[in-house]
Amino acid sequence: MSVLDRYLTRQCLIAIAMVIAVLATLTLLFALIEELDEGSATYGFVQALEYLMLTMPRRIEELMSYGVFVGMLLALGNLSEGGELTAIRAAGVSPYRILAALLPTLGICLLLGLTLSEWISPAGERAAEQFKRAAIAASLSAASGGTDKHATFVTPEDGIWLRRDAEQGTEFVHIASMNQQGDIADIQIYEVDENNRLMATRYAKKGSFSDEENYWLLHNVRSTTLSERRSTSFEEERRNWHNPVTPEQLASQAFSDPRKMTLMQIWDYLARADQHQSASAAFELHFWRKVMAPVIYLSMALMALAVVLGPLRHTSIGQRLTLGIFIGLAFKYLQDLFAPMASVFSLPSVLAVLIPALIYLYIAHRLVQKNA
Repeated sequence: MSVLDRYLTRQCLIAIAMVIAVLATLTLLFALIEELDEGSATYGFVQALEYLMLTMPRRIEELMSYGVFVGMLLALGNLSEGGELTAIRAAGVSPYRILAALLPTLGICLLLGLTLSEWISPAGERAAEQFKRAAIAASLSAASGGTDKHATFVTPEDGIWLRRDAEQGTEFVHIASMNQQGDIADIQIYEVDENNRLMATRYAKKGSFSDEENYWLLHNVRSTTLSERRSTSFEEERRNWHNPVTPEQLASQAFSDPRKMTLMQIWDYLARADQHQSASAAFELHFWRKVMAPVIYLSMALMALAVVLGPLRHTSIGQRLTLGIFIGLAFKYLQDLFAPMASVFSLPSVLAVLIPALIYLYIAHRLVQKNA
């Protein structure tokens, strides 16, 4: 690594760290206000702050790409304002050589983002959700004078939905809750035929998974079968449910916000797309955003360099910061514009992720050429 590489890396990392710290603090304050609206006897300011600190790694990860852009914009702008960038260019260093000097910074940021998204953030999110649900459940239990039966359950408020192809049609399943031991409760099963006509409904009070037999054992089952002329209802104390989904897979789906999952968890979720086809598009988008993070970071770095070498060569830090915020928001709006196309127009998710980055790369390249 040359002197230029080390100098730019140090300046950019300092600026990026300051930008992310400011953005993370603002995000924390707004999130704290929102969390306090859910306050209860056992979930107050201290508990809300603890919950938010556990989720902070995920929030920092989401801010990384914008922090990289604004941080590099400020760092390179300060070098330009002090004449250092002009001296570097006068020494015969091309814009793309400067971009190459920024690669170590991008590598460090990518490594930090990978560490947060694959190890620290998922563990923090799981601990935060369990902590929050336990605190709120304790408040409900105290208010009712008893023990809340869902206090140890780790599923989201709207439960878990599954879909899979069965022998005579399709099976839709809703699982209201699952505890930390892998037992499920309040299971509703709907069976439809090839013409989407309801054939049977089943409700089970609870279920447990048999590792040896590789199936679920449902307890206290009430079933209703439907035909063209009549319906029949009956009850069973136990019933075998042959669904290949495991408690571990359900546990990962219990927190199935793709922003809070690792690459392997998202990959495993997509591998079971027949269970939840309607929700797969969002997971594919987040999967490719994680995989294509180097391209996104590179496009933001080149845009920051192009803007500093061009329109913002002799402007104040306030103007650079303002324009940087607008450019960052424009990139987010581009992402939000192309994301629905993956579902509505069957656009491949990888293209929906790449197109905004490629647009920024093209614009930045033209700006660099114009001002080279």
